[in-house]
Amino acid sequence: MTYFLSHIYLIIIFLFFHTSVVTPTHFQNDKDSIEIYLRDAKNSEFDLDTRKEFLAKAYSLNLEQGIDSIRNKYLLKISFRFYALNDSLNFRRINKESILLSEQLRDSSSLAANYWDLAGFYSRNGIKDSAYYVYSRAQKIYGGMGNDNFEGRMLLGMAIMQSDVKDFTGSEITTIKAISKLKPLKDYRSLYRCYNNLAIGFNNLEEYDESIENHLIALDYQKKIKGKNTFEATTLNNIGVVYKNKGDYQNAVLNYRLALKTPNLKSRNTKLYAMLLDNLAYCEFKMNIHFDLKERFYESLKIRDSINDFMGIAMNKLHLAEYYISIKDSAKAKQFAFEVSELSEKTQNYRELLPSLLLLSKLDTKNSAKYIDKYVRLNDSLNRQERTIRNKFARIQFQTDEFIVKNKKLSQANETILIVSILTILFGVLLYIIRSQRVRNKNLLLEKEQQKANEDIYNLMIVQQNKLDEGSKIEKKRISEELHDGVLGKLFGTRLILGNLNANTDKETVQKREKYINDLQEIEEEIRNVSHELKGDSKIVNSNIGYETLIENLLLDQSAITYFNFEFKNDKNILWTEKEGQLKMNLYRIIQEATQNINKYAKAKNVYVEFSIENEQLVLVIKDDGVGFNQLSKTNGIGLQNIKSRAEKFNGKVELISVLNQGTSLKIIIPN
Repeated sequence: MTYFLSHIYLIIIFLFFHTSVVTPTHFQNDKDSIEIYLRDAKNSEFDLDTRKEFLAKAYSLNLEQGIDSIRNKYLLKISFRFYALNDSLNFRRINKESILLSEQLRDSSSLAANYWDLAGFYSRNGIKDSAYYVYSRAQKIYGGMGNDNFEGRMLLGMAIMQSDVKDFTGSEITTIKAISKLKPLKDYRSLYRCYNNLAIGFNNLEEYDESIENHLIALDYQKKIKGKNTFEATTLNNIGVVYKNKGDYQNAVLNYRLALKTPNLKSRNTKLYAMLLDNLAYCEFKMNIHFDLKERFYESLKIRDSINDFMGIAMNKLHLAEYYISIKDSAKAKQFAFEVSELSEKTQNYRELLPSLLLLSKLDTKNSAKYIDKYVRLNDSLNRQERTIRNKFARIQFQTDEFIVKNKKLSQANETILIVSILTILFGVLLYIIRSQRVRNKNLLLEKEQQKANEDIYNLMIVQQNKLDEGSKIEKKRISEELHDGVLGKLFGTRLILGNLNANTDKETVQKREKYINDLQEIEEEIRNVSHELKGDSKIVNSNIGYETLIENLLLDQSAITYFNFEFKNDKNILWTEKEGQLKMNLYRIIQEATQNINKYAKAKNVYVEFSIENEQLVLVIKDDGVGFNQLSKTNGIGLQNIKSRAEKFNGKVELISVLNQGTSLKIIIPN
């Protein structure tokens, strides 16, 4: 009971204190009330909900402001405080309201500041293209105002976004523009960030010496920054990363140890401290120094787990997986790699997800193909996404440059009028010269075109002669492929089935035997078609049967030989009627050859065939769940050679993956 009463007493005291602070009683005016609410919203002694309540009250009072310019000033402050408290909903709402009011008031300074805050919000939430766009809008405004300091900072923000999507060359150009604005102003903190960004870009481009040089310049600027910070330790860590990537683990370890000597680093920057422990342990692992190695890995992991540093946790566990591989504990290694995969997918940390998939493909041989396939699809998707964003950045930059050009044209309007007047006078003088020169140029052009036409005719004659010389050899090879892939395959299948049927004399067997005798007649017809191939288009090209139906019939025939199940998918975006006949014919033969090999060797129960479009390329995939084979020991037979030959006719490539007892996957990629 005493315990309960003591708690009631504490609550009453808290409510009294809270009320005395939260509810101002004798303010001079609403402006003072808003200022006090904003001040209290910054006070970290209050809990998060109370601080948001202060901001809500400041916003309500601000609505009563009669002067738009004053109201807009406080909208900017209130939205920024919501941004600082990670209240996305209220920040976006009030930021948008302030942007609209700034545009109405033509308040460039407030508008640019709102864009700056919005860019920071997008950047923090990983929306790189929107962040870049809003930074560029703020940069244009600050540039028009002549505010080099803020324009330079916006350029730096744009450069960091470019670096985040791997546009390192573009980031370098934008960073140099930022440095040209910031250097005369001696903004050492921003200059430190500029050279740090340059160094990171050079590291990703594997220009390691340039990277270290820029990190050292950043370190010089760090020494000029007033106040305490951990930038020096950050830069030493970054230099260590460069040396690690370079393969110079000894210098990497020296920099990591030097950074760890920073006074009170663990309490001042816990995340950086854990990163340094992990990086140091990993480099010593690479140097075969195993003293306290596992302990440092686990200490770093424990710290990162306590602060929810998910990206750091993923990296830490990847390093532990490598460590356990080195000591032959594959089960532990596989466990950590799988945890990295799960965590990275959950947090959309694709930087660590990709290497975890590669590691799992080596550790989990049973599901190796699945992990490799997932890795390829994810990597392709990320590359497409980054390429799309980089293209957006280029368009935004073009629009920015176009905007600058338009402003220059407007400012030079009077000068242009004067120049046009002078040119008008000169035009009359030069008109006669131009006309006479035009006649002369026309004659020269006709002579040049005649000469080019003669050269083209000669080149065509040479090309035609070469084609005649090579035609016979190419046609022999093509007919050989047709006979091997088409006719011999059917003969094999028919011979195999007739052999099985000869043992029986019942009515059903007799009917089947008659069917396959008819098949032999079809094979004779196909031989006749091959013989007349040179005189017209192939059966595949001229057939009235749809191409999809033709492929399905082929699979149906092949499945009847060894009774495998098949699934056929065709992307409806593929317009087969627009594809050339030779391409369709060769794809048909590739499927035919592949399924014949499945019948001969694979012992497959299921076969999957798909046509699709990937990266604007035509892709054919043929998979089976048969016995597979060892790609290292098995040499290419004539069937696979023919498949490759057919793909190469259309500048295509062949990817073959086969795993013992797990089946075979064949992928044909044809550029459009």
